[in-house]
Amino acid sequence: MTRYYFYFFLICMLINTIFFVPRILLSQRFEGGIMAMILAVLIGSALALTFTKALSQFPGQGLPEILTAFMPSAIRIPILLFLGIMWGVAGSIIIITFSVITNRFLSPETSPEFLLICFCGICCWASTRKSSAIISVTEIVILLNLPIVAFIMYKAYTQKYFEWDAVKVMSDYTFKMPSWTLLSAATYPFTGYINFSLYNRYFKKLKVAHQWLIPIVGAAVLFTSIIVPIGVLGVTGVGDYLYTWISTADTLRMQYGFIERVVFLFLFIYIGFSLLFVTITWNIGIQLILECLPKRLKKVKRGRTALPWIVAFIIAAVTYWAGIVSNDKGMIGSVKVWLSIRFDSEILFVLLMVWMAWKRHRERRSEHG
Repeated sequence: MTRYYFYFFLICMLINTIFFVPRILLSQRFEGGIMAMILAVLIGSALALTFTKALSQFPGQGLPEILTAFMPSAIRIPILLFLGIMWGVAGSIIIITFSVITNRFLSPETSPEFLLICFCGICCWASTRKSSAIISVTEIVILLNLPIVAFIMYKAYTQKYFEWDAVKVMSDYTFKMPSWTLLSAATYPFTGYINFSLYNRYFKKLKVAHQWLIPIVGAAVLFTSIIVPIGVLGVTGVGDYLYTWISTADTLRMQYGFIERVVFLFLFIYIGFSLLFVTITWNIGIQLILECLPKRLKKVKRGRTALPWIVAFIIAAVTYWAGIVSNDKGMIGSVKVWLSIRFDSEILFVLLMVWMAWKRHRERRSEHG
């Protein structure tokens, strides 16, 4: 049980090291970026621990079943629909961004539209698989790739171009208070725990050991995603790059490796992480949206088979359209808005889970009393 909890925590942590979180934090590194990360470790860990404790009151139940017991349909359905859309958007952001990265750094001669439609097709198919299969694949991908990621981080810290003096300069800006947007971005890597709001269905008891690792691992990954680009690219120079971690990885070399430029290994590893992350978020989004549909549609055998594909196709089609019409500047602006909405709704969602857990606890006490 514990290992699966940390797998979802890690996949969300790792996927954000090369996407928008470092870019947003580094763009305001002199205006509260450091304090945002410090507060994010405290807030993100507190939300994760509180949510896990509350969810443990509902063994073997997912969010739809929990809400059904406490909410009328008029409230339950909008909540599930909103959360389903939020999970779908989380995956769409990653798939759009990585199609652009793949086009620019791995296959510049390939049309970005073609790459996007290929990635959408793969994730559309993968996200309609059984959740139990996705959970198993998550374990395999994490165990195979995590040692390689750790090796790349080690190479980054120990390379000759890394300047600790540049990192020390940032200590002068530690106590600058962050904006809400910065705090929203910094807390996003801690959000992996929330996937258990649905996948808790597949575990008889939610009992997570070693939860003290959450702030430690979270702080290590979050600060590494900022410290390494600053140490390699410089305090001023780091602001000149769109994809700071890819530019940082491109400074690494393996003199005796079968791939000399580490950036290619780095990108191939993160293709797997990206597709897995999108599969997880779309799978959860699809299932939450399906819970909003009338039961008579799901009772028919053809409906049970076709509906997940229809929802997945709609998400993929909207993602493809958004990827075609968006650009870098528009994308980063949209992501900032989405991150703020996500942070607000995450806090409210955790509070809602605490309230329902308290209600369940009272019910059990009254039954035994």
